[in-house]
Amino acid sequence: MMPSGLVRYFLLAGVLLPAIATAQAPDLILYNGKILTVDSKFSIASAIAIRGERIVAVGDSKSVRSMAGHSTRQTDLSGRTVVPGLIDNHLHYLRGTDFGAYETPIHGITSRKEVLEKIAARARAIKPGEWIFILGGWHEQQFADKPGGFTQEELDAAAPNNPVFIQKTYITFYMNGLAVKAIAPAIPDLYKGGSVVRTDSETGRRVMYAALKYFPYAKTVEKRMDEVKAFNRYLNSMGLTTVYDVGYIDGSYEPVERLVKKDNLGLRVFYTLRYWAETSRTAIAAAEQIARERPFQRNNRFGQFGIGEHLYGPLHDTTNPGHVFSDEVYGDFRHIAMAAAKGGWQINEHVMLETTAKGMLDIADEISKEHPIRDLRWTLGHLDLVSRESIERAKRQGWVATVHNHVVKPVIKGEVSPPIRVIQDSGIVWGMGSDGTVVATYNPFHTIWEYTAGKIFPDIVKYKPEERITREEALIAHTRSNAYILFMEKDLGTLEKGKLADLVVLDRDYMSIAVDDMRNVKPVMTMVGGKIVYSDKKPQGF
Repeated sequence: MMPSGLVRYFLLAGVLLPAIATAQAPDLILYNGKILTVDSKFSIASAIAIRGERIVAVGDSKSVRSMAGHSTRQTDLSGRTVVPGLIDNHLHYLRGTDFGAYETPIHGITSRKEVLEKIAARARAIKPGEWIFILGGWHEQQFADKPGGFTQEELDAAAPNNPVFIQKTYITFYMNGLAVKAIAPAIPDLYKGGSVVRTDSETGRRVMYAALKYFPYAKTVEKRMDEVKAFNRYLNSMGLTTVYDVGYIDGSYEPVERLVKKDNLGLRVFYTLRYWAETSRTAIAAAEQIARERPFQRNNRFGQFGIGEHLYGPLHDTTNPGHVFSDEVYGDFRHIAMAAAKGGWQINEHVMLETTAKGMLDIADEISKEHPIRDLRWTLGHLDLVSRESIERAKRQGWVATVHNHVVKPVIKGEVSPPIRVIQDSGIVWGMGSDGTVVATYNPFHTIWEYTAGKIFPDIVKYKPEERITREEALIAHTRSNAYILFMEKDLGTLEKGKLADLVVLDRDYMSIAVDDMRNVKPVMTMVGGKIVYSDKKPQGF
């Protein structure tokens, strides 16, 4: 309906224009900062304006602040660096929600003394008899003051009244005397005395089951929701705003989905299709399931969209060059991969060895003759010992790539693993992830440090200078490239007008600090969709 003559008069006179402008004004402006947009030019701005859950302007402080209305909140960044929200392309997320609220993580701690003090502090904070759990994300090499595993005596001294159970990998565990007393009866054929139990993968599960029966699992969905929120806050505190869960058998997503409905998740969470394929018969069933279901069952907050990290369970290699798979195993993999190509599914595959990569790329060549995969962004993950030739071949086929955190893993002697400079120079789209929980830390700045400083904990040189990547390349890999890999480049990955307002304010200047300091970067504030999900509460206005 046209406005009345009087209203039209005042509109033309400009009387109502300020009210209209106020209605379109930003809700929040962050100014006087160093905004690393990570756009195609890696532009740097000083201010950003947000309305609702999206960015409405990025530019210089004067022009962006001129957009403010009466109700716009304005925050002086005092020169702090802002980066896009960090995306983890490979996190065993649901498994982390099970443990995150209760365990005592030691990610990134390079002092053995500090770890023991942390265990002692946890013991003081809980009741006698309650268990202390550390579940992966560390290595015996990482303690600069005294490398090596934990002795029963030092764990007894740190927590004399509480059982201490420390998982190092899926097959190695450390315990104090009270934990040994509780667990040893369940594993009499394994326990040989002392603090450490080393097993194979099958018997390692028995050790975990024996210990985890003492874990304080939530008994209701409501309590599980609290566990999820606690884990998400931990991830937010490290600057993570989006994660892709590639663990397909780790429990129920019901508590996560309930939090999404309440708009209280604080993180964007996406996960892979859930099925079980460990034999030729179950591979056929998996292919049939993939044919029945549709990919991309998600919105920009939550949902399922891909398959991985193992299309077919038996095709699971390690960095042991003895891993060579039979034609039958590759045939079962091909059956599932063909169903994925027909259905338009993205796949995310675990590939550590050159022989495995070659086998998968051969199959992709065959499949593409009937069902082109170029636009599906199939993903090769890990790439520890994959050649330049296979990486370039993967790029030609349309694959993308992901690499992960190794700061708590030994260097593979005589190998550049993964060949990060080669991957970067190949031109393939590639992104960074953690591979947390057990085998890696979740902290994205640890991963960035690994590939820019070329080191692993505590300060062991892994890459020669010419084998490393730049800080700009690393940040692109953890933001813009990961958004592309997740088919979310229109919404995430850069700080540009129209994108979702996922961002992180840092405690130091990412662009000027020494690369050796990258592992110490900490978020001051993390925002998801225009909402603050983490703040250290130090700066004014946050």
